[in-house]
Amino acid sequence: MKYFASLYESKSELALLQWTYLAMAVVSVLIAGVFALFNQSVGVGILIVPMIASIAMSMNVVAWALIKLAADTFLPKDPKDKSIKKK
Repeated sequence: MKYFASLYESKSELALLQWTYLAMAVVSVLIAGVFALFNQSVGVGILIVPMIASIAMSMNVVAWALIKLAADTFLPKDPKDKSIKKK
């Protein structure tokens, strides 16, 4: 728990988001396994949740990287930098 609290305090939103998707995927797979013991089609249907979570996680990582790249490229490093004129 201290690890997640330190991530929250250090404003590591991407790491927290990845841990959330991982936890959701693991819990969904375990629930799907339990349901598959009783009804196979329900268990397989529940497996859609971790698949969607993994797709969403990979899309978020790519979007996060592109936004970070754009911010690092186009925004000045020094807040006192006057190269970008304010209107």
